[in-house]
Amino acid sequence: MSNFYILKLKYNIKFIFYLFKDSFFKRDQRDNKEAEKFLKFNNKIVLKRLKNKKIKRISILLPHCLQKDSCNFKITSDIKNCKKCGKCDIAEILKIKEEYPEVDVKVATGGTLARLYLKKYKPDLVLAVACKRDLISGIKDCFPLPVYGVFNEIINSPCIDTKVSVKKIREVIEEVEKE
Repeated sequence: MSNFYILKLKYNIKFIFYLFKDSFFKRDQRDNKEAEKFLKFNNKIVLKRLKNKKIKRISILLPHCLQKDSCNFKITSDIKNCKKCGKCDIAEILKIKEEYPEVDVKVATGGTLARLYLKKYKPDLVLAVACKRDLISGIKDCFPLPVYGVFNEIINSPCIDTKVSVKKIREVIEEVEKE
């Protein structure tokens, strides 16, 4: 059995275990430990697969809920609409885009648009930000594309004014850049 099929089997087993736990042990999505285990497994594999490879195209995929809900400058059609006021994490992510020419940033309103974008852009690495359930299923859907996941932080309620560790996104880019 080739390495690809073994890796795919591992992903499927981890994903099924995640689904089982998620379905039968309904907990607050913010407290889903199986999602965290799956993401840790995935991110470790992604970084291992990218070791010693030249990364030419990196895509940062963001959910629309990172933008301040009250903002009048919608970034879902074009992230450059951001006025960098600092009330959400988008301005900091745009700084990363400016520092690294191989980085493209896209805000998606859902999984279908995200997959269409990835099919068109064809990045060497995807840094995806989303809530636990959406991120885990998105990573599974995109396999074998290397998708490094970062959970967004739900502050008050899902899908409104969420946050992300921009520091973590920067660390991953710096790690793959030094290879």
